[in-house]
Amino acid sequence: MPADGVASFHPSTARSDCATAKCGVVVIGHGGTASALLAAARGIVPGDGLADVLAIDAGAGETEELQARVCAAIDDVDEGRGILLIADLMGSSPCMCGIKNSFGHGFAVVTGLNLAMLTKLALADRGSTPRELANACAGSAQRAVCVKINDDLSNRDQADPQKCSTG
Repeated sequence: MPADGVASFHPSTARSDCATAKCGVVVIGHGGTASALLAAARGIVPGDGLADVLAIDAGAGETEELQARVCAAIDDVDEGRGILLIADLMGSSPCMCGIKNSFGHGFAVVTGLNLAMLTKLALADRGSTPRELANACAGSAQRAVCVKINDDLSNRDQADPQKCSTG
């Protein structure tokens, strides 16, 4: 996968673009992550920007049932502009099943499914290419990750009554 975290595939057999077509989107993840995060994003962002996005909650391993659901979802969302596959974990069975079944559709895949990515998608121009949408979602997800650390132990003996105590 490229350094930007976005893999993009445009096979010659992809359907032709249509002026009014939108990029279709399938969100896939383990357990209930795909549907839960999609529902949360729909609750945060008003409007119908995510109304046609499909979520697939997958178990462990690539099963015939998962493959059938992925194929059906990809066919349902592809309007001719291609699809964006958003997966929770790169290399996982659900992600790889999605990738394998996306060939024949112009597509991009972005992994690391999170809420920031889906809220960005809700507001994005779905007339964009799968690559453009993937880069927008990945950029939003990367900006949303933040690590803050306080290593200053100099005042640890002065307890702040507003903070929780573990001792």
